[in-house]
Amino acid sequence: MHGIKSFKPFLSYFAPLLAIAAAFLLCALILLMTGQNPLTAGAALWDGALGSRVRLAESFAKTVPLLLTGLSVAVAFRAGFFNIGADGQFLIGALVATGIATKTSLPPKVLLPAAILGGIVGGALWALIAGWLKYRRGAPEIITTIMLNYVAVAIVAFSLQLPAKPGGAHGWLLETAQSQPQSDVLPRAAQLPALLSGTTLHAGAILALLCAIGIWWLFTRTERGFLMRAAGSGERAARTAGIATTVQAYLAVGICGALAGLAGALEICGATKQLSTGTPGYGYTAIAVALLANLNPLAMIPAAMLFGFLDAGGGAMERTAGVPAVMVSVITGVLICAVALMPRFKQLAINNKQ
Repeated sequence: MHGIKSFKPFLSYFAPLLAIAAAFLLCALILLMTGQNPLTAGAALWDGALGSRVRLAESFAKTVPLLLTGLSVAVAFRAGFFNIGADGQFLIGALVATGIATKTSLPPKVLLPAAILGGIVGGALWALIAGWLKYRRGAPEIITTIMLNYVAVAIVAFSLQLPAKPGGAHGWLLETAQSQPQSDVLPRAAQLPALLSGTTLHAGAILALLCAIGIWWLFTRTERGFLMRAAGSGERAARTAGIATTVQAYLAVGICGALAGLAGALEICGATKQLSTGTPGYGYTAIAVALLANLNPLAMIPAAMLFGFLDAGGGAMERTAGVPAVMVSVITGVLICAVALMPRFKQLAINNKQ
């Protein structure tokens, strides 16, 4: 019995690793039941994500938007705002950055900073819509942020709409050739330099790491971060202590939207170089990233890397091992469920100490 009790703190401290192991084990069992070889699938996944210098760079490139959107979710959750709208904020940031890069006549030297700044502002304003609806109208943010995701997708689609007939009306960001629902390629002055030639790994990765460090510093070393956490942990108690909870909440919502908008701007300026319809779904995976890291900004770096590598290796797993790439989504779902059990593990540890 003593051995079992002493094992409970281990479960608490290493719950994220146990969640990851459980997710992969369950997927291996699913593959076995469907007649697939999990070792072959695992080898293909590893090779697709880490098999060469180029593949490793591509895996890191997929980490960038996941890290920034994960930080966005973490900031909001810390402040008591359950942001499910990082995807919409990401898209609006990408939309604004594309518009500035392709439809303005700014000097080349300021075009890239202006596009990135526009993405940050666009994402922040989009998030503040949901913030206003919650704090002024009492609308639940889970509902409003999800609905705003769909609105953002529709706005992007409308901006890239193909003409119904030759010479007809078209979206304001549609490419000049009007052959595909996508924007023109961003001018060279609006593109982030690549960290490794021939890959989509761009200099925005450095900025994403700096953001993770900055958010960690904000919440652990500054009074402003303490006030936002206090407002999110207990609004009534914070108000009793004289904290302007609404101000802190709006600030946190603006920061979370700015981070997601920055992710969209960096993705456009660094990875894809043009805007297209659809949604990459980073905002929903970001929730798993944030939960796996227990909302710790620094722990979010390896968490985002894990999901970035899974995303990069999923396609290779399908091509070389014949395993559907949706298995990556299964892993993500199991991880979310396993992470949801982490508080239970911690409670067991607390009970053991008592």
